[in-house]
Amino acid sequence: MSLESEINEFTKSYYDELPLFEIREPKVIHFTKIGTHLFTEPEISIIDLPLIQRLRYILQLGPAYNVYPTARHSRFEHTLGVSIRILQMWEALEKNGSLNLLSQMKRKKIIQNLRIASLLHDIGHGPFSHVSEVVLNDFTSIENATIKEAAKPHEVIGYYIIKSDIMGNYLDRLNNFYHISINQDEIANYLIKKTKQDETQYIADLLNGEIDADKLDYIYRDSYFSGVELSFQIDRLLYALIIDKVPGTTKKKLMLSERGILPFEQLLFSKIVLYSSIYHHQKIRAIDNMIIAILRRLIECEIPVNGKEIESPVDFLRLDDSDILNLKTTDEKINELCSSLKKRRTFKRSLVISYKTIDIEKDEFIQNKMFDFLQYAEYPREIRRLNKILAERIGKGCTEYDVAIDLPIPPTLPAATQRIIKDGNKYLPMADIFPHKDWLDAYISNKWFGYVFATEKFREDAKKEGKELIEERFKIKLTSEAENLAKLS
Repeated sequence: MSLESEINEFTKSYYDELPLFEIREPKVIHFTKIGTHLFTEPEISIIDLPLIQRLRYILQLGPAYNVYPTARHSRFEHTLGVSIRILQMWEALEKNGSLNLLSQMKRKKIIQNLRIASLLHDIGHGPFSHVSEVVLNDFTSIENATIKEAAKPHEVIGYYIIKSDIMGNYLDRLNNFYHISINQDEIANYLIKKTKQDETQYIADLLNGEIDADKLDYIYRDSYFSGVELSFQIDRLLYALIIDKVPGTTKKKLMLSERGILPFEQLLFSKIVLYSSIYHHQKIRAIDNMIIAILRRLIECEIPVNGKEIESPVDFLRLDDSDILNLKTTDEKINELCSSLKKRRTFKRSLVISYKTIDIEKDEFIQNKMFDFLQYAEYPREIRRLNKILAERIGKGCTEYDVAIDLPIPPTLPAATQRIIKDGNKYLPMADIFPHKDWLDAYISNKWFGYVFATEKFREDAKKEGKELIEERFKIKLTSEAENLAKLS
């Protein structure tokens, strides 16, 4: 059965029928930092759906609160934030005349659909957000769907949920009750960057593109709630938004006038800072790998959670963070990992892998060896295979759930290579204006770190066997700094 069919069957059996909450008046919601905002009756009806309410219990940054105690913002808060940012972007385009060719009725319909799409854009996330996506990639059905739709696992899951029969019936009732025109296919397509016509590509770009509401919200939100202070001028970026045709095509894209160069540069730089400060923080990566171990163990040992085994990617939609943290099973290893998580007894570094710990020239690392690591980083199943090999070499009762080889995917800036800056009659990529490649190379040579993690019991063995395995598999020589940076006493 395809993933699309699985999700359609899941929604029928799990939800039976989505409730239509007949909201009689718009509601005001207050937000830290971004102020007070009004949500319409149909938007509140969507927000009240169990599909959305579940996101209250899935943290945006997964277990990052173990390092940044105030980073406890949820996918629910982010969802509302994206709907606010997308309205701000739309209003900026209206003010500068970019939407003049559209009738008022057409504009109203588009923004209604975009706001609903923004509220639904994260419904495909599993426990601890992007952490569970690593495990989702273990499923062949996810692999096939992400290739087919050219999207991330949570995006294709959300896409198929919106296209399901249950959601179609719900949107029909919503349209009839509020006399609106929410288009099921259109809002589903926006989640995976698609529109039916090239002339309307800019609409999907607002939610999932080079400059989108998702980035404007999560970069600002992750910075604020973690306490990692960043500065980028959202208002100035909004003023620079335009819509124009891609030269030589009929495709209309969301672009920036030249006045948007500086705030766009700040936005891209902020993304890199968040990678080094939060997303790739070694302690957070260690905890991520413990959660991955728990999820994989649940699947492999067919252990039920809330009375149901995880047999398919759709079973992740039944779960949230608390379901994993509060697990009590008959499996000693899972209980041990869950207990350690709650007591912050995390995996420890046994080895550190980076340009600084490999006997290699800088250019050789960036151009060749980094590519070797990325070949594994982009295929979690390959890294899992290495974990199993490492555990077998250690022996002494060590399992793949006691060790973790971690090779993070470094930040990428695909937006910098797209011709979305209009400077007079020229259309330029940001790469022609600022040295984004130099930024990424600098990150790889100074900020990228891979690790071999292990429980305290197997930490010394993981250092020795991990060193031999990494050197053998990647044809490198690790220096003494690989052990020194791990602070192995």
